[in-house]
Amino acid sequence: MKRILAFVCCLLVSTIVFSQDKEKSGYGIQSDSTESDYKNQDAIGGPKSVGAQLKADNQKKEAYFRLPIKVTNGWYTWKKKLAQDYGLQLGINYTTVFMQSSHVLDESQNEAKASSGIFDFQLGWNLVGRKSGKNKGTLFLKVNNRHSYDNNKTAPMFHGLFESGYVGLPAVGFNNYDTRILELNWQQGFWDDKFQFVVGKIDPTNYLNFHGLVIPWSSFLGFGASLSGTVNWPNQGLGAVASYRITDNWYAMGLVSDVYGDLLKDNDYLDFGRNVFDGNLFKSVEAGWVPSMDQRYFKKISLTYWHSDAYVNPAGSSIESGSGWAFSSHWFFDNKYAPYVRFASSNGNGENAFYKNDIQIGNAFLFKSHDLVGLSFSSAEVGGVEKRQMTAELYYRFHLTEHLAVTPDVQWIINPAGNPNRNDLWYYGIRGRVTF
Repeated sequence: MKRILAFVCCLLVSTIVFSQDKEKSGYGIQSDSTESDYKNQDAIGGPKSVGAQLKADNQKKEAYFRLPIKVTNGWYTWKKKLAQDYGLQLGINYTTVFMQSSHVLDESQNEAKASSGIFDFQLGWNLVGRKSGKNKGTLFLKVNNRHSYDNNKTAPMFHGLFESGYVGLPAVGFNNYDTRILELNWQQGFWDDKFQFVVGKIDPTNYLNFHGLVIPWSSFLGFGASLSGTVNWPNQGLGAVASYRITDNWYAMGLVSDVYGDLLKDNDYLDFGRNVFDGNLFKSVEAGWVPSMDQRYFKKISLTYWHSDAYVNPAGSSIESGSGWAFSSHWFFDNKYAPYVRFASSNGNGENAFYKNDIQIGNAFLFKSHDLVGLSFSSAEVGGVEKRQMTAELYYRFHLTEHLAVTPDVQWIINPAGNPNRNDLWYYGIRGRVTF
């Protein structure tokens, strides 16, 4: 316990000290300089939305010592011309992770190792309001394939639940399913872009309760520093989002989607979910404060309420209705420091609501070359378990080139709720990511 308290104190002190720096302009995560002159076409989504990722994957990075890669210059010049002539932005990326736990539930039956890859093709096409720059209408598409390198083993995302006894996701998003259209939606602005509306196949986690380091393929890898584990998050599915900018700083948002979403079945390339027309929905409202909507990835305070209807999942199990609230705040300083805090509570119902309450704090330091060091701590109440499950994560993202990054990652799980024979366990991982 003393080690845990010391770790939390160090993290809190670093957050407080870093937050006293005044913001300056310059290099770093807020840079608008991109290979293909890409701008973020998504007016309300979070940092892992298609629009945000298309810009981030094309950012120019000021390197100290890096491998010079020139053969892709023609590719980015062609993408720049597409964007200028047609308002069409596109990107391709591949992310891989290898990880191992220090302990498993049963050495004779469970595997300590897991590995997976994610292929993404993303597209944003501004078809309305491109010349005027107002009330834009944009089509977003994400084609996705997630695959374990050994199909007989548990995917890294679910390794904790089935192999080690960690009630959480040690590698968020690193699943195992066939190629599919994961997102397909239209975003439209009205009234000089004060009102934004999105309809189609959406990912609710792109819009609600996010902080600036919530991207598991480039920032924190584990659940304790990513999504709030109290929320019954659905898969991507048919839904709609409406956001209204009350003032320059205050906004209100509402979201409704299929309560389960995509069943992620093989050979089902466009699954919108099967629950919407039965009236079984995931619903949420959020209110928040930002310096401006353009700075929502960097500085934001928000409060979210959610409710999920009862439904029967694909395995035939009856899932009770769930509800809860979640608070999140993050604030970037001096283009280098990225502290955040979030806490949430729910009734614990829903197959994806792992916790009844949780708290997460973290910080990151951004280097000149876009290298990133992140440190986080979380504490959660798991239903039916006396001790609180706690996690700590440390990673270092190192860019070998502007578009190739390698990230060693360590996670410490204290009181793993699904493995009562252990007081703690460790995850050691490495992630690689290439973008085009």
